[in-house]
Amino acid sequence: MPGMTVPRERCPAGGKRGILTPFDGRMSIRNQLLRVNAMIDRIFATLMKRLAGAVLAAILVLCPMRMAAAVPQAGPALETDVVRVLYPPGRLATADRIADLSPMLLHELEAATGLAFDFRPTVIPAFSRANFQRLGGRDAFVAFALPEQGQVVLDLSRFEHRPAFFRSVLKHEYAHLLLHRHIASSRLPRWLDEGIAQQVSDGLSEYLPGRSQMVLGEALATDRVFPLAALAGTFPTDEFDLQLAYEQSRSIVGYMVQRYGDLFLKALISHAAAGLPVEQAFQTASGISLAEFEADWRRRQGTPLSWLGRIAGHVYGLLFFAAALATLVGYGRYRRRRRAYEAEEEDEGPQDQGHR
Repeated sequence: MPGMTVPRERCPAGGKRGILTPFDGRMSIRNQLLRVNAMIDRIFATLMKRLAGAVLAAILVLCPMRMAAAVPQAGPALETDVVRVLYPPGRLATADRIADLSPMLLHELEAATGLAFDFRPTVIPAFSRANFQRLGGRDAFVAFALPEQGQVVLDLSRFEHRPAFFRSVLKHEYAHLLLHRHIASSRLPRWLDEGIAQQVSDGLSEYLPGRSQMVLGEALATDRVFPLAALAGTFPTDEFDLQLAYEQSRSIVGYMVQRYGDLFLKALISHAAAGLPVEQAFQTASGISLAEFEADWRRRQGTPLSWLGRIAGHVYGLLFFAAALATLVGYGRYRRRRRAYEAEEEDEGPQDQGHR
């Protein structure tokens, strides 16, 4: 009846609560089914997460970090004794340009490193950003090298009309191929690979950072520079840290040349190519440990000359700040003069009315 409540019998201590009505019994079964379904869902979700983790781990183990370039097998190719250029139809002039530059670049690299360019590299120019990315390129990069395949991929849409930049980037990628040809990738730290490639190619690399100023000075001032061990493998993906990794690699190798002379790099590369670990190769060539050199490099960055370099790296930002400050000061003076002028007009108003 409406308004009536169905009494439930009390259960003894430690016993289970009794169920008096069929309706209550059906609700209890329904709740139990819901709990079972929820348990099944949790078990299924846990299994799927573990399966996904296992699949991801297998991919990371079995697949290389850098994907191989999707080399177009069909289409024209320009082949010389020095280089092979794969180019799309109608782009023979660019292929000729690469073929003409290559002999001199390879000769310069042999002279700088002491290594022989005893293989013929393949260059694949991409004429659009989308095509470059389809071949394996990444954002903020204008080129990349695939040492295992002896290939270089260039994004000509970024620097086709900048001859000096084009030459340096191509030389930089050739340097990667040459170093990996003679030194096993497992024994070539990334910082040394990038540092040497930048040192022998006018300080340029394949990476175009988003920010215009250098970040090494800022990182040194805030104690954010990486230990060399952290730059031995893959570089970080964060924009600031990635730019810092490139700048720090260039600075360290540049300081090696500054301290020990131009022939030092040849000696270091020769020892590494002979099979010595980089730490042992460095100590053999320099007479001190790599850790001692790293500590000395850090100390040298605190000299007044290095601070001038840091200021120079932020010159555009400083100029912009100075211009903004001058604008604010000028506007403040204008506002003060205007208020003074308005005050004078208010004082003169009543006097003019009194003479009428």
